[in-house]
Amino acid sequence: MKIIKLAVYSSLAGIAAPAIAQSIPDDVRCMALSNSFSQSATEAPARESAGKVMLFYLGRLDAHADRQAISNAMRALNPKIDTKTASTEMTACANRITQAAQAIETLGKAAPPGK
Repeated sequence: MKIIKLAVYSSLAGIAAPAIAQSIPDDVRCMALSNSFSQSATEAPARESAGKVMLFYLGRLDAHADRQAISNAMRALNPKIDTKTASTEMTACANRITQAAQAIETLGKAAPPGK
């Protein structure tokens, strides 16, 4: 669990990761992983961080117009999380938040100041 906690904390602290495109099934998987970690973490900060990651993916899925694709991805999702790969997957999911924050920050810097 320490690796998972570190992965969540590191990504929320702003460690850069390469940009990747994510599909609806990827977002569903990340939401499920982070939900699992938010429920199983033994320390409150780790639970809270995983919960924030889950909310990020919930928002991404909510923004998708293709509800059928989301439903299909949820049905296709393997309900079991492989503990051997879960930490690595969670790290990748959490790093997506850093990428999104960096992209928004870059847009903000490029925007002309308001009058």
